[in-house]
Amino acid sequence: MKKLLIAISIFFAVGMVSPTMAQNINININLDKQPAWGPTGYDYAGYYYFPDINVYFDVNNSLFYYLTSGRWISNQYLPSSYRKYDLYSMYKVVVNDNQPWLQNKTHKKSYSQYKGDRTQEPIRYSNNTKYNNSKNNTRGWVNTNSNSNSNNNRQNARESSNVTSNRNTDSRQTTNRNTTDRQSDRNSSTTRNSNTTNKR
Repeated sequence: MKKLLIAISIFFAVGMVSPTMAQNINININLDKQPAWGPTGYDYAGYYYFPDINVYFDVNNSLFYYLTSGRWISNQYLPSSYRKYDLYSMYKVVVNDNQPWLQNKTHKKSYSQYKGDRTQEPIRYSNNTKYNNSKNNTRGWVNTNSNSNSNNNRQNARESSNVTSNRNTDSRQTTNRNTTDRQSDRNSSTTRNSNTTNKR
């Protein structure tokens, strides 16, 4: 009887622990989200830091963070000026802090030794089967659809021009209405004065 009670206790204990363990495994592994140019050796990576270009990459949300005019900008792609860089060969430091760019001064100093380091193996060239899905994440880092960007810019310019044109038109119409109203008021006043003179 005692052994039966122990067995039942163990069964319930395992049943209680298993969901928690499963949650931890889900939280601590994100291999499928890591891009093919990410570094091998990490079952979980929150952010990559690129010492060569001082840029961060949010692995879970697939966003880059880069400095522009003293401000950190998040975007799906890096600006076209980064086209010349090769993220496959560039060294990536895995950083698992929240909002790591807030510690950028520390990171620049601590990881400056990795600038120009090309010894890190990217996921794409790994023979480890656990990276089979990640190898297909051949995510680009610069938007190569320049025509689309150009069309969007022209469309934005046209919309801005239309807004300005509409504002000018509204302004002219308001001015014309005000001028007409003033002329009407003057004519009405002249008529009243004329009627008053005739009565006298």
